[in-house]
Amino acid sequence: MNKILILAVFFCFSAVNFFAQSTAPESDFQVWNDTQIAIPLIKSKDKKIDRVSLIFYTTLRTGENSKRFIDERIGAGFEFRINKYLTLTPNFMYRAGQPVTGGREYETRLRFDVGLEKKFNHFAIKNRSRIEQRFRNSRADSTRYRNKFTFTVPIMRGKEELFAPFVATEPFYEFQSKHWTRNEFTVGISKKFNSAFTAEFFYLLQNNRGNTLRYVNVAGINLKFKIDRFVK
Repeated sequence: MNKILILAVFFCFSAVNFFAQSTAPESDFQVWNDTQIAIPLIKSKDKKIDRVSLIFYTTLRTGENSKRFIDERIGAGFEFRINKYLTLTPNFMYRAGQPVTGGREYETRLRFDVGLEKKFNHFAIKNRSRIEQRFRNSRADSTRYRNKFTFTVPIMRGKEELFAPFVATEPFYEFQSKHWTRNEFTVGISKKFNSAFTAEFFYLLQNNRGNTLRYVNVAGINLKFKIDRFVK
């Protein structure tokens, strides 16, 4: 009888431990890095505006409380600056992900961005609308709309910009489910070191709907390089 009781207690604790380990977490801390390299191909007559640029993108992310790599991306596209307010950016991105240990997923994204920007005396606003088609190998394909609004306040010393704090919000809409499924809220600082290099340091809070991982806290840095050597 005692042996049966001990075995029953052992199996109960084993079952509790198994379900505790297999239960997916609802939140995570991640570290993100995006790197962008812009190569101007066509400039305006006064050389002040890059009319057409070739853009290369890379992304690297760690997850599970920043213990391992969970996301790698690479892509390219063109940026067409119509005027000082409007840019059009068709591009593509290839993604390899490992959101859970032992699992892998791959996808190709075709994206089209419309950017609107207006600079005022003491602040700037920017809105980027994106249509994104995702061709996925392990799940059904997906089409979604993303709208990122950014508010920036440059900190000046005379005519020199020291740095620029910003806040941004970006909701995601999935056409298949017909729901707003995600929102990303960002606060950060942008620093332009010279005409060829800018860095953004930020904190991002991601809220997900219909996803086991409901909240993601992110610390990140975006690096933006510009190579002007190919255009006279």
